[in-house]
Amino acid sequence: MLKEHGAALVIGDDPARPFQTYERTADWTYVRFHRGNRGRGGNYSASEIDSWARRISGWRRETEVYAYFNNDWEGYAIRNARRLVKQLGA
Repeated sequence: MLKEHGAALVIGDDPARPFQTYERTADWTYVRFHRGNRGRGGNYSASEIDSWARRISGWRRETEVYAYFNNDWEGYAIRNARRLVKQLGA
């Protein structure tokens, strides 16, 4: 149904919700980073961000990708986003 209407499925990353499909349903996609699994207090570890950067790099060959870090209760969102941008070469 999402594909029929050109609506993107939000790809959420949260270890409390272990099932998440990476299906892209539109010509763009949106990733919402809730909290890392290996970092502390919601922070993403460097290896988690590097893994996401590789995944997103592949997607970017075919579609636009938007990302949002929501793990801000300890102020990690900005640092995590900067690392992702750096890894993506953006």
